[in-house]
Amino acid sequence: MVKVVEDIFGIATNPFTKKAQVIRRYTMTNTNRLSVSIIQLGATIQSIQAPDAYHQLSDVVLGFDDIAGYNKFRNYKFGCTLGRVTDVVGNGEFIMDERRIIVSKNLGQKHQINGGFVGFDQVIWDLHMKRPDGITLRHVSQDGHEGFPGTLKVYIHFTIDDDNRFFIRIEGTTDQTTPVNISNHIYFNLAGQSTGIKGIFDHSITIEALETMDTSGGDGFPTGQFSDVNDSVYDIRLPVSMGDRVRQFEKRSVKGYNVCYALDKEFDSNITRYVGRFLHPESGRFMEIFSNQPSVKFATANDFPQEPLGEEPILGKKCTRYWQHCGFSLQLLNYPDAVNQPDFPRIFINPGEHYFHETIYHFGVQESWKCCADPEELEALGEEPVKKPLIK
Repeated sequence: MVKVVEDIFGIATNPFTKKAQVIRRYTMTNTNRLSVSIIQLGATIQSIQAPDAYHQLSDVVLGFDDIAGYNKFRNYKFGCTLGRVTDVVGNGEFIMDERRIIVSKNLGQKHQINGGFVGFDQVIWDLHMKRPDGITLRHVSQDGHEGFPGTLKVYIHFTIDDDNRFFIRIEGTTDQTTPVNISNHIYFNLAGQSTGIKGIFDHSITIEALETMDTSGGDGFPTGQFSDVNDSVYDIRLPVSMGDRVRQFEKRSVKGYNVCYALDKEFDSNITRYVGRFLHPESGRFMEIFSNQPSVKFATANDFPQEPLGEEPILGKKCTRYWQHCGFSLQLLNYPDAVNQPDFPRIFINPGEHYFHETIYHFGVQESWKCCADPEELEALGEEPVKKPLIK
């Protein structure tokens, strides 16, 4: 049985009315003590408390205890919802229905990133419904906002169940043809949000993807081409150490993972697939990811402040100092810049069509001896291997 509790998280300025508005937090808790807290500002996942193998709870999501933190460090997108179009719109324009659409350019005055100057991460979402297993938030993005055509109505259903699954289901409808690519940007640390780089580097990670998206050397935007992960640092189809892999980036210009994996070129939103698994062996805490989205963007907080350089840290929950590589982010999304890449999965929806995004995070615990067992040993003992079936 799931319980939903509401409290006041703080006050923020509504970007549309310019008036102060109360921000409420909604906390869902199941019988296993897994809890997820959502705040209205940015439809943000503020906390996920998950038990470990020793029945101890830890918050496994990076973030802040007040509105001021989310506003001060807005550019890092802690836990928030991104849209109307996640990631980049190259040159701030695209062709749709044989006409050129020009959107706002909030990235170097040349491109758009994450929905523009006032994206979904800055919106104060309305509570549409309290559900027995969670909440539904609602936002109406008006025709012309940030240059996008059509009035887009978006509903996000945040729910949990007693199998320790956290569901994010996003629905959208429009009155004009428009691009839609909505995602959520959470920084995780399954060792606990306060354990820093040591906790992160102890993780065992897998993402079941054969290819990464190629990007241009100048602006880092998708080229439309893909690279095979074989014999590269990006091949994490079998469990590898996060720390070992990130250290392999030390001599590269990018000091860790910041990559978009192509999961499914034959995109079918009716099928939710297994994406990957992240495990912290010491606590036994793991997280499995499922989604109906065709790609996942995986990054290791490379742009966080660097302690050896004397930079000021990000001051997070309970005065935790967030430094480079103290968390990892996952974004399940359609391909970046799909508006300008005709060979990418379709990103436009028409009136009468229904946008649907589903991502599931399954939390659990694993006995410490199983963390060190290879797939053959687990199979001999009758344990289920890492790979999961499709969910239809």
